[in-house]
Amino acid sequence: MAAPLVLEAQGLGKAYRLYRSPLARALEAATLGRVRGHAEHWALRDVDLALPRGAALGLCGANGAGKSTLLKLLAGTTAPSAGRYRVAGRVASLLELGSGFHKDFTGVENVEMLGVLAGHARRDVRRRLPAILEFAELGDAVHDPVRTYSTGMGLRLGFAAALGFEPEVLILDEVFAVGDAYFQKRCVDRLLELRGAGCTVLFCSHGLYDLRQLCDEALWLDSGAVRARGDVVEVTNAYAAWQRERVLSRADGAERPADWPRLTRLALRRADGAPLERARSGDDLELVVEWEDPRAARAGLHVGVTFTRQDQTLCAAAGTQLDGRPALVGARGRAVLELPRLALLSGSFDVRVHLFDAAGLFRFEERSLDAPLVVEAGTAEVGLVRLAHRWRVDATREAAA
Repeated sequence: MAAPLVLEAQGLGKAYRLYRSPLARALEAATLGRVRGHAEHWALRDVDLALPRGAALGLCGANGAGKSTLLKLLAGTTAPSAGRYRVAGRVASLLELGSGFHKDFTGVENVEMLGVLAGHARRDVRRRLPAILEFAELGDAVHDPVRTYSTGMGLRLGFAAALGFEPEVLILDEVFAVGDAYFQKRCVDRLLELRGAGCTVLFCSHGLYDLRQLCDEALWLDSGAVRARGDVVEVTNAYAAWQRERVLSRADGAERPADWPRLTRLALRRADGAPLERARSGDDLELVVEWEDPRAARAGLHVGVTFTRQDQTLCAAAGTQLDGRPALVGARGRAVLELPRLALLSGSFDVRVHLFDAAGLFRFEERSLDAPLVVEAGTAEVGLVRLAHRWRVDATREAAA
C-alpha cells in the first residue's frame, strides 16, 4: 500500500511586483491600478509536487532559481500568485538563521514562543523544552537575549527548536552553511532519526554531496521553472554538468581577450600511439596537450590535468607546476602526460585540461576531452585508485595455545 501524501502542489507560482521608482508605486496606488507602474517578475512557475510520508526531496539550482521562494510558499510564509498546495501535518521550517526569533527574548522564551505558535500546548512545550535546550548546547546562554548570540549559537537554537517538536514536515534552506562539524553530525543524525519515524523533508542546499546523502529525489529549478526531477544522483549529476558547461561558456565568451593562450588539441591514446576507446586499470596511456600563445614573450605557461569521477569526486591531478617543471614558453607547444600503469579503478572519468599562467594560479582556459575516460578494473578491487603495494606476511604453522 502506497504511503499517504503529506504534501501536494499543483501549478504553484509566485510573482513579485517590480516598480521603477517610489513615484511609480505611488501613482499606481493613487489611480487604484488604472496606471500600472510595475512589471511582474515570476520567481516561480508551474511547480507540481506530490510527496508521500517519509520522503526526502532536495532542491538544487543556481542563485535566483526559485528554491527559497518554493520553500517559503510551502512553509506558509508567503502566499502563492498561482496554483495551490496542501500540507498535511505539523510543519517546522528553518528558512534562514535566526528566522522567527524575537531578538529581545531569551533563548528559552523563543523556544516556548515557537512551540506555541506551531500549535503545541504549553504543557507539551514545557515537557520538550529540556531536550531541546540540551540539543542546542548553549549552556547558561539560553537565558540571555538572542540579540547577544553569535551566528553559530543562533543556528544551534534554531535547529534544536525546529527538530525538537517532532514535525511531520520539515523544511530546511541552506542551514548547513554554518556550524562546526560536530554539530552538523548531530543534526544529520537527528534528521535521519526523524526520517525513520516518517517525517517528510524538503532540503535546499548548494552542497550536492549533502543532497545525495540526505535525499531520495531531487528537484532542479532554473529561472523559476522545473528543469529536472528524479533520482537525486542523476539530477545532481546533470546539474553539476550544466554548471561546468556554464562556467566554460562564460570563460570562452566574447569577453575573452584575443591575445590569451588557448588549447588547440587534446587527445588521450595508448602509449604505443593507438587510439583509445576504453581503458583497463594498469594500461599505459598518454594524454597529448597542444596549445598556442599569441604573446610568446610572456613569462610562460603551465599545464594541469584533473580526473573527476562522474559523481564529481576529484580522483587525481597532475601539473607541470606541481612537478617543479619550468614554465612553458613559445608561440605554440605540445606536452605529453605519460600515465604508466593507470591506477584508476572502474568508473567513468571527466578528464579536464587546464592552461595556467607562469605562477600556476590564473587559469587562461580549461577544457574536457570530448568523451569521458571509461575504465574497467577487471578485478574485485574497490575504491578510486589502485595503490602500488606489496604484502609481507609472517605466519606460523603452530596452532595458538
